[in-house]
Amino acid sequence: MAIGLSQEEAPPVAAEPDPPMRRRRHPLATGIAVALVLVVAGLVGWIALRGYLARQELYAALPAAHGIQSAIVSGDLGSARSSADELQKRAASAASLTGDPIWRAAEIVPWVGPNLAAVRTAAAATEQVSSRVIQPLVRVAATADPRTLALKDGRVDLAPLVAAQPVVARAQAAFHAAAKTLDTVDTSATIHPVGSAVDRLRELFAEATPAVDAVGNSARLLPAMLGADGARNYLLVAQNPAELRATGGLIGSVALIRADHGAISLVAQQAGTSIGPWTEPVAAIPDGPTGLFGQLIGTFIQDVNLTPDFPLAASTASRMWTSTNGGTVDGVITMDPVVLAALLRATGPVAVPSGETLTSDNAVSLLLSEVYRRYPDPAQQDAFFAAAAAAVFQRVAQGGTDGSALVSALAAAASSRRILIWSAHPAEQSILATTSLAGELPVSTGTTAGVGVYFNDSTGAKMDYYLDTSVAAGGAICRADGRPTTRVAVTLTNRAPADAATTLPDYVTGGGRFGIPPGSIQTRVAVYGPSGGLLAAITSGGETKSAISGTDRGRPVSVFTVTLAPGEQRTVDVDFLGMEQTGTGVSVTTTPTLPGTGATPDVGAESAVGSIAVDCASVVK
Repeated sequence: MAIGLSQEEAPPVAAEPDPPMRRRRHPLATGIAVALVLVVAGLVGWIALRGYLARQELYAALPAAHGIQSAIVSGDLGSARSSADELQKRAASAASLTGDPIWRAAEIVPWVGPNLAAVRTAAAATEQVSSRVIQPLVRVAATADPRTLALKDGRVDLAPLVAAQPVVARAQAAFHAAAKTLDTVDTSATIHPVGSAVDRLRELFAEATPAVDAVGNSARLLPAMLGADGARNYLLVAQNPAELRATGGLIGSVALIRADHGAISLVAQQAGTSIGPWTEPVAAIPDGPTGLFGQLIGTFIQDVNLTPDFPLAASTASRMWTSTNGGTVDGVITMDPVVLAALLRATGPVAVPSGETLTSDNAVSLLLSEVYRRYPDPAQQDAFFAAAAAAVFQRVAQGGTDGSALVSALAAAASSRRILIWSAHPAEQSILATTSLAGELPVSTGTTAGVGVYFNDSTGAKMDYYLDTSVAAGGAICRADGRPTTRVAVTLTNRAPADAATTLPDYVTGGGRFGIPPGSIQTRVAVYGPSGGLLAAITSGGETKSAISGTDRGRPVSVFTVTLAPGEQRTVDVDFLGMEQTGTGVSVTTTPTLPGTGATPDVGAESAVGSIAVDCASVVK
């Protein structure tokens, strides 16, 4: 007999646990992981190496880029071509290093990608400029050297300019396309070294833009304007800054110049006093400038440029000429004795029929001051001015003048707004309108207030030879709504001798004919504010200044009068509220004036504009 529980009834006995099993990696998986790490490391190293090499290539290209401009200016076209080849080689290498599929694929990686894209875009833009802009322009420079474009026997050879037109047009378009591509880079998503490099490249593009556009616009405009497609007639108006007008000076004399297939000739000359006046405006004048400057801008040729809107003034002067003399006028060009002085640096001294010798050193003082002592009769003065201008024109036209010096003199005069050009042909005027040569009203942007300060003589004499002008401007945000305030400070000084009333001719002082004491200077100042803005305040010495206010093409305008005895100085502050701007930047355009000391001003030296800090406590809010 069995004793105890049966097998079925016995409780289960706990089994001993199995020892833990070790997971073993498959050799293939391990190999793949290692390979991936190596591949990633290799790719990172590959990209880093190529980025480093691209950086080196771009840095190595800088000396070549700087060398091109200096070589062209000096006329060493061989060196210019060599530098251009070096620049293209370096830029192409940098673009190749950053443009392969691996680099492009890596641009999708967060954080790293935007930096790689920025470097690639910068390299590509540099390569495009070197191959499609600089190389073609250097080739054109070899066949269109400024020295070969100089007048010879009264004619300019237009063939090089005509041949250069399509090349230069393509180069100009390529430059702006490259600049536009560079602007697409979001530097806020890049590290500082990359972002700062892109910003610097943008600055270089901005610095080069005026030169590229000058070449491009010249190639597009000059052949037709010089009569390649048929004769052209231009009015050359001489402005006298001793009696200021907004665009530079009273129109003292007018010459008709003809350009026919490159041949340039002086057809006729007239004193401004022989044209008009009219009892009614010769052309429709907008209400804005009429309200600010009166009917004179449409009835007297001497006053058409009381308005700073040069296209309006030029078209009105053109109508006055044709109303008096018939014919057609294709454009208007301004100049003044300061421009003549610049041309005389290129031509050398020129003898005037009256016996004087005109030089770059004495042109301004002789034509704007001494002439009034020698010739009290205005008719004699006009004859002297006409003879001087004709003598310089004939010297330039006969040839023999260094073309580079001549072009440099004209470019310097244009940069200081002493040469302005208007074309009666809309297609040409649309190109000119993009340049400072057009003399357009100031232009504002979303961050910058474009303002203008213009001077018109109200003495009725030639005292502005002794007027010193100074302009300063600044901006600040002083309002809760964020709208910026722009302040313009205009300072005028009468530097005439203390005894001017007795030592200067009545023709210079005005002799009190218009109620201004002899020796004093009376000036009407027009200050133009930003587009869409509001005139906020006009003060002088802390007191409100009386003024005429109005608008001109959407710009607020303040016109006030300042009268100064010899030695006196006065400052007037004008405040504008920007309604379309969000920033405090200010860009100022002014009438080109004389230094107020009788010294010959430097052509090309733009009117200096100072900076001022705007005290919000003094701002009208």
